[in-house]
Amino acid sequence: MSETPRLGLPLLAAGQAQKHVTHNDALMRLDALVHLVVASRTQGVPPASPTETAAFIVPAGGSGVFAGRQDELAVFEDGAWSFLPPRAGWQAWVTDEAEHHVWTGTQWRRSQPESSLGAALWGVNATADATNRLAVSADATLFNHAGTDHRLKLNKASAARTASLLFQDNWSGRAEIGLAGDDQFRIKVSADGANWTEALVVDRASGLVSLPASDWARDVPRPNLLINGDWQVNQRGFAGGALTAGAFGYDRWKAHLGGATLSCSGFDLTLTSGAIQQIVEPALWGLSSFASTPLCLSVEDLSGGDLEVTLGSVSGTITAGSGRRFVVLTPAVGDSGNLAVQIAPSAGAVTCRAIKLETGNAPSPWLARNQTQERQLCERYHWRPGMPVHLDCYHAAFGYMQQLLKFPVAMRAMPAASYTVIAEANIYGGERWITPNSTAIAVASIRASAEGRTYASFDEIVFDAEL
Repeated sequence: MSETPRLGLPLLAAGQAQKHVTHNDALMRLDALVHLVVASRTQGVPPASPTETAAFIVPAGGSGVFAGRQDELAVFEDGAWSFLPPRAGWQAWVTDEAEHHVWTGTQWRRSQPESSLGAALWGVNATADATNRLAVSADATLFNHAGTDHRLKLNKASAARTASLLFQDNWSGRAEIGLAGDDQFRIKVSADGANWTEALVVDRASGLVSLPASDWARDVPRPNLLINGDWQVNQRGFAGGALTAGAFGYDRWKAHLGGATLSCSGFDLTLTSGAIQQIVEPALWGLSSFASTPLCLSVEDLSGGDLEVTLGSVSGTITAGSGRRFVVLTPAVGDSGNLAVQIAPSAGAVTCRAIKLETGNAPSPWLARNQTQERQLCERYHWRPGMPVHLDCYHAAFGYMQQLLKFPVAMRAMPAASYTVIAEANIYGGERWITPNSTAIAVASIRASAEGRTYASFDEIVFDAEL
């Protein structure tokens, strides 16, 4: 035997000449290996000017004299590099990591995390990996206080990520608690680990609790802050097609800057290009402002692409898909007046139905108002009687005849009136007109030019107080 079995130290041979050389080499090897300290285990390039007994654990991909020496100890002695294959149980302090490592027989592994850097992987009676960096296999795990309190924190990168506790049966999920995909607190369960049922949702802003899987506790539909959300009220008789900027099509909906092209088939709206907009008054719904209030805008069965949504100064995207699709946006402090609600396709034509704006962080079920209510809400901004008004009388010269036109609902503001005169006789100086007298009444008036029959017929009458 020419060397020791554990450290590989050279042994003196019987009758050996220059025994001091072998003896000194063994001492240098002892000095390098006992209380072993290496500079690094990640430096793949040998240093240009190593000091005597400088040591490294060679990483994968080493170059120069380190090439092909992965995991070996490289020790610089007597002006040259020596390489020692490690043996199970050898220990080394790695200076640049301030960590103690041990050779397991297959890898160098931290024996304990002593620095603030900690360990990259840590297994307790289990094997940790790149995903489960801390793995514990035990009957119980204790996290104890250090004198006062103890809090377990789960932190995620953003609202769209997940921070949760997952309970499994033989590695198949059965229950999950936490923030899954948004910032609402949720509890959901699964019978097979693949299909999940949401049992409880706690609204992060209001604290309101909903039980989506319990029929008796399902959400009560909240009011739709948008008017004509199913596009069924169409006083202007819009047949679909292109609208110029600011022009109205279906009641309460107008084209935004650059115009828009849209059409409606049944309850389905197809928005081919451009953006449409509705101005929402908070006071109409008993609110002083929408600023800093979470608002949920949702549509049903969005197809063809995503939908870009703007509420005042904030924007978001509803992704395409079946069922109720939504985005939650909180208007800024500066969005304190009427709120401009705008939708536009991300790219290409999109189709959807039942658009709804409501307060809160999740959509409640769609429930259409009855058509009488919906039409009255529309007529607050725009009213067309839909029939001619005929004034006919026998009057003295220069006398007036007037008729009151009562609006079906009080209009938002004093409306502008427009009309055409389709027939007239004995009218003095063109004095036949329809003039709003208040937000609730207009007056139709004619003046006789001479004694005798005097009449005028008004058609295409429009009262407009749109925003």
